[in-house]
Amino acid sequence: MPAIAKLIDKLPEIKQSRLVASGFGIWVAWKGELHNSIDNTLQEYGALCVARDTDQALWYCNTAEVFRAIARLQVWARVNPMQVFCQLVPLTFLVGYDLEYTVSLSVELDRQNTGTPSGFEVVVHPKLKDEIKSVQGLTTEPLGGVEGLANVEWLRLVADQALDYESFRKWYFIIKPLGRMSDKESILGWRDFSADIIELLQKLGLKYISDVKEGALLFPLDNFRLLRSFSMEIMGLIKENKENPDKKNWPIVMVAMPQGNLHFTADLSKKVELDWNRMSADYPHVRFMDGFLLSPWFRMNETRYGTNQVSLDSWCTISLKEGEEGMGYGTMQVALPNAMVGEDGAECFYCGLKNHSPKQCPSKHIATLQPQVWNLLARANVQDFSEGFAGIDADVSADNFVTDIARLMESKDSLKSILARAVFEINFPAQLRTQKLVWRSRSKEWDEGFKQLAPQEGESIWDALALIENGDLEKAEHVLKEAQLKSPRSYQPHALWGFWHMEMGDKNQALFHWQEAERTSYTPLQQGCMAYLQARLMEVGGDYKDAINLYKHANTLSPTWVQPVYRQAVCMVKMGFSGQAMDILFDLISRDPHVFNRILVDPEMDRGRVQLMNALWEKWASAEEAVENTRAEVDQLTDDISKRFDENHNYFETASEELDRLKQLGTTSNYVAYYQLLRGAEKFQATLNLEVKREIKRINSNIEHLSDRVRDIQKEAAWFPFPKLLLEFNKEFNFCVDKINWIKTQRLQEADNFRKSLRFVEEIGEHIDSLQSRLVTLRIIRDSTLFVLMLGRNFIWLEIIGLGLLLVGLPSLIYFTRDIQGNYFLDMINDPGQRWEISKGLVIILSICSVALAAVKSALTFDKRKRELFDQLDEEMRGTAPKRY
Repeated sequence: MPAIAKLIDKLPEIKQSRLVASGFGIWVAWKGELHNSIDNTLQEYGALCVARDTDQALWYCNTAEVFRAIARLQVWARVNPMQVFCQLVPLTFLVGYDLEYTVSLSVELDRQNTGTPSGFEVVVHPKLKDEIKSVQGLTTEPLGGVEGLANVEWLRLVADQALDYESFRKWYFIIKPLGRMSDKESILGWRDFSADIIELLQKLGLKYISDVKEGALLFPLDNFRLLRSFSMEIMGLIKENKENPDKKNWPIVMVAMPQGNLHFTADLSKKVELDWNRMSADYPHVRFMDGFLLSPWFRMNETRYGTNQVSLDSWCTISLKEGEEGMGYGTMQVALPNAMVGEDGAECFYCGLKNHSPKQCPSKHIATLQPQVWNLLARANVQDFSEGFAGIDADVSADNFVTDIARLMESKDSLKSILARAVFEINFPAQLRTQKLVWRSRSKEWDEGFKQLAPQEGESIWDALALIENGDLEKAEHVLKEAQLKSPRSYQPHALWGFWHMEMGDKNQALFHWQEAERTSYTPLQQGCMAYLQARLMEVGGDYKDAINLYKHANTLSPTWVQPVYRQAVCMVKMGFSGQAMDILFDLISRDPHVFNRILVDPEMDRGRVQLMNALWEKWASAEEAVENTRAEVDQLTDDISKRFDENHNYFETASEELDRLKQLGTTSNYVAYYQLLRGAEKFQATLNLEVKREIKRINSNIEHLSDRVRDIQKEAAWFPFPKLLLEFNKEFNFCVDKINWIKTQRLQEADNFRKSLRFVEEIGEHIDSLQSRLVTLRIIRDSTLFVLMLGRNFIWLEIIGLGLLLVGLPSLIYFTRDIQGNYFLDMINDPGQRWEISKGLVIILSICSVALAAVKSALTFDKRKRELFDQLDEEMRGTAPKRY
């Protein structure tokens, strides 16, 4: 059984409504399959299907056309019977800030149900009786209570069968080219593209009027289906011509105006109350209700991204639904405050807003430049921008804008204050606070322009600037004349005269003085600033082509200055050439990601905001996709750092802090934060790779050094005469050799191997220090043993030689001295009784002398002999032993 509650439950919940409109609801229930005529008729008469189920649907219409639609269906059902139940009730239509919609029913109507209809049945709520009577041929008659429906006195719809109840929903479609038809470029561009449009009109069989003077094409569209078809065709044509370099394309503005009481004449475009100069190019403009009806085939976009209340008669644009199966398609949803974009009038020279004159501009109350506001804005989520701008609308009144916005900017903590300051920071080069820095700057380029400032010179000129800031133009005039008399060749008085005449409304004099200031200024920074002021003057005066040329001139004077390039794009947007402007803006975004946020909050680009928000969304979606992958990479890098480095490592703390910063950026939904995250992750990965390479190089260097130390230890320990006493020593030595061999055979780029290698290097060093401390004792024992052996050998040889000499010499002495008498020594030797005693004494003396001489010789030859033995051992080991390390 159809129940309206099922349809209500399917509708989205809108917490804050942007649009609330009263109208009429049509609850349709059927048995079997619903005939296509029901959907087509309701849609043709302006009804929007807000919820649908298998056997029921709920429609909304904001006009009395819905009664004509039901009457037409009732007449048609007499010839073509169908089992359909229709209930007409009061219904409220609600729209959120993201253009999502829902409806609201009164309490007694939201729990109804109905049985199977026997034919085409129509019941009407008693509150709609007067509206139905206002439609010719329609009346009602009492029906009473109906089972399952709300407890009210329902009415039955009675339609005059003789009337056809044709719909009054018809449109005039107007196409106008951008640019002045007096310009050769505009004439040629529109002539080529208009031929394609006329061919399309002829293909669809549409009659048109061509306004030669305005270059406009006008033609009627008699039904909704024709409006949908032509919108699809014209947007397809524009897309095809843009993508095909052989095709000609020219930006156009389009509007589908309800016919109403307007007559189809050549001057129709002049009767339409629209500001053609503020309309978005290349997108058809339709009423909000028509936009919702076309939303199944098109994307619906607001023409004015303000936060003010809109109605179903407000204007919106439609665009083709493309890419939804791929990367997706969408738009950046940032609603500018009505306090900044709601007014019509002349733009303020200083800030571009239209709700105050240059003399009253709030930027005069900002003492210094505030570039840090962009960093503050980069920390906020883009989704919160609309809420911040809504806060501006809540705190700032249109009648007291200057005072309220100045007070708001002083509270620097809130997002709405940051957004307000950002808006006034966009065009800072044209403001008086910048002149203070330009006059004092010692630099020639804007990048480093305000880091080195000279002290203020010339009291008169500074007094004049202060008077202009305070709005006292009469006193400023006298002080300026005095300053010009004192410094006739200085550019500063001319610069201030330009501001003075600009605030007085004399554009020509202001331009003249800024030209003179450029001619008499000294540095490219000063000349670029004066050229910028001239371009800005042309821009606010609507001379966009001249402004673009002057901005280009300012850019040639200061090539590193981004601001003139940005203003060129703004001028293109104001002219309607948003597509061409995006090429410039995308290049600027790649140079400075803060430009992305600047575009989001810039009220001066209101005309092309639909195209800009769509184009920025593509860049945003691409960045979001890349950031998702980068967040995972940052997590992997965090794990990698913890695996590679110990907490006590010097790089660990630095890397952890940087990764924490990147994780924080990943939680901020802002393009600048995304950009910084992507670039930061790339930079960190490169830094990590360099650190790993540096550490691997240090590990390899340490291993070579440790290997040399191990070889030295092995060489020293190899001569130890008691190897069985070296169990602990050999255990430590083998540990060092094994770890050195492990490090040399592993791939150190892997995290686990890298960290183990770092730990092993420290452990090997500790073990080698322990081995070397033990080696001192081993060396003493080894050297002592070697010295004793050498001493023993030398002693034996000396003893043998001495004994041999004594054996030969003593008998010879006795033999040759046998005839010599009276010599005590010889007599004692010749005395057989003392000969043995003398021999023993001589042997003892010989042994003592041999020991002494052996000790001296061993000491003198010890080092040389030890080196010879070690070298011999090394040669033998190289030839026979395998290399272990």
